[in-house]
Amino acid sequence: MVDVSIIVVNYNTFELTCSCIASLIRHTDGISHEIILVDNASLECSPDLFLQKFPSIKLIKSPANSGFTGGNNLGIQIANGNTILLLNSDVILTENSIAKCLLVLSNNNKIGVITCMLRYPDGAIQKQCQRFPSILLTTIELFRIHKLIPQPKRGILMGGGFFDHLSSIYCDSVWGAFFMFPRTVLDSFENNQLPGNFFMYAEDLMWCYKIRKMGYLIYYSSETSVIHYLGASSSESVLRLKHQNEYAFIVKNYGWFYSKILMLLRSVLYATASNRDYAKEISGIYFKLFLKGKVS
Repeated sequence: MVDVSIIVVNYNTFELTCSCIASLIRHTDGISHEIILVDNASLECSPDLFLQKFPSIKLIKSPANSGFTGGNNLGIQIANGNTILLLNSDVILTENSIAKCLLVLSNNNKIGVITCMLRYPDGAIQKQCQRFPSILLTTIELFRIHKLIPQPKRGILMGGGFFDHLSSIYCDSVWGAFFMFPRTVLDSFENNQLPGNFFMYAEDLMWCYKIRKMGYLIYYSSETSVIHYLGASSSESVLRLKHQNEYAFIVKNYGWFYSKILMLLRSVLYATASNRDYAKEISGIYFKLFLKGKVS
């Protein structure tokens, strides 16, 4: 077995994916690894072009677009690594980040997932560390009680928007853009594959929740970073899908009544936020979810 199986899912992002793979080859040293590219039935060009440019990779040509979870599970089926790294096709390595994260993971068997710092191309940090959905934390934020809590405790308590991401931390969930975990985590999942029926968005939240339930920890390392060309889309349809999936996750794992209270609190929270245009849109989505009946 190799040390790390790196799985990249491509869907109509040929140039970005090529840049991702090239950076993997350039910056991954000192560990044995394999690069598995899953093409999710792209229409942009023939996936065989990847093999022409990078003959050492393993290429899976999916007959249909099976989404983020489905694509990664196709890669997992042929992965030979003791450790699995799910890497977005829009991530570029600038240093030996994989080996650095693997060292941390290897030295702490309590860690079930490790990620690293994600940066925009201009160097700004993407705030990915989150707490699981919570009525208590939402209420604290709604009534501005968090302002009475000094940093860095405020960041640790509230997650994402409150944590500066300049130091390493254990958190509840992280994004799936750079998502490294020991293969043994899969032993607790059905068919040794990642669970989920979301086509896209909120899969990483669900994975982290289930992995935390197993007794593992989720770790964010600030000691190394990668560039993440995070999509800037904030269209209503994209935002609605993200929050609908999160709502479905909350209903399933916290219960219908809990989800209704949380959606109402979030709706009020965003309605009173200072960023009026964006916040008003989010508030409306949460209020519609509050009114929503059964989750489809």
